[in-house]
Amino acid sequence: MTITAIKNLIPLLVKGQQSPQQQQAFEAWLQSAPPEELSEVMDLYYEALDGEDVISFMPADFPAKMHTRIRAAMPAPQQPKRTGRYLRIAAAVALLISAGTATILLTRKPAAVVTQQIIKPGTDKAILTLADGRTIELGSRQNDSVIRAGVQVIQLDSAVISYAGTSGDQHSFNTLTTPRGAQFQVVLPDGSRVWLNAVSALRYPVAFNPHHRTVELTGQAYFDVTPSTTPFIVKTGNTSIEVLGTDFDVMAYAEEGPVTTTLVKGSIAVQSGNSRKQLKPGEQVAYDEKVQDLVLSHPAIEEVIAWKEGEFRFNGVSIIAIMRQLSRWYDVEIRYDGPLPTTAFSGTLSRKENVNQILYALEATEAAHFTIEGNTIVVKK
Repeated sequence: MTITAIKNLIPLLVKGQQSPQQQQAFEAWLQSAPPEELSEVMDLYYEALDGEDVISFMPADFPAKMHTRIRAAMPAPQQPKRTGRYLRIAAAVALLISAGTATILLTRKPAAVVTQQIIKPGTDKAILTLADGRTIELGSRQNDSVIRAGVQVIQLDSAVISYAGTSGDQHSFNTLTTPRGAQFQVVLPDGSRVWLNAVSALRYPVAFNPHHRTVELTGQAYFDVTPSTTPFIVKTGNTSIEVLGTDFDVMAYAEEGPVTTTLVKGSIAVQSGNSRKQLKPGEQVAYDEKVQDLVLSHPAIEEVIAWKEGEFRFNGVSIIAIMRQLSRWYDVEIRYDGPLPTTAFSGTLSRKENVNQILYALEATEAAHFTIEGNTIVVKK
């Protein structure tokens, strides 16, 4: 079966409208499909799942058959030289199939990772701290409400706040904070848009002065800066990022190590200590304490900004790194029981899924096992 035929078959699989012959052909393709095709079909599968009632449309024997195929694609334990490669391939298969079928498994006899408690994904919510210290909870479904803070008008909907008008005190600051299990957006007084990931905070003036547009960040944010002759400066820890107008991502979680800045388009200058680097699109920079300098790299941009697009994208990522992301987005604690899993995972998953479905997809690789105890995910090898 060609990759084109497989792509055309995906909508039918989601709705349970495939013929026995198409089902058989799909299973045969799954046995030998290369990783790049699996990844491509995975994206199409998630697009097709959006808005569909998976429980109603998927055939009853689909999860069991796919799970059998996943197991068959995995290596035997006595082949250590090939295990890493084939586990990554199996992980891609699992992420394609299991994440889409875990909801069905929840309606039958639960797998080990599934409990009666369903941990839902994060939502659009935040806390806005005004200059006078008042706090406002954001994220209600009410749209177009208006908050007045002095002479500055803040327009609010369920996912974004924007600052309208040109008046305002340049010395008055607001802080937008996202807790665990949350994300939010803000349109700054100059029109620049900022996406805040979970467990992040952005401090900014209600009106920028004519000499510089400076904001302070902790956590992670994606910036789409309005072009201007006035420099836009992001400060986070000992790192300062200066731009005139561009798109870039900054990750400054303490648990993730050095601050990383990734340029998507335009041009930025990053300074940390006495080191300064000018970035080109596609480049990432982080300060290396060992060499006392900013070090350039070239990551996959789609992986860096996947969170902004509503996805988890893993490419050779450790289970510990994955769990840190899940902890922030699902507002859960992580506990490791015994030796840590050493397999690197690759694949794409939707941040809209319940954490139970994410864990089931990961567990289908047999490289890690999970149980949910209250608000804690227990990880075992």
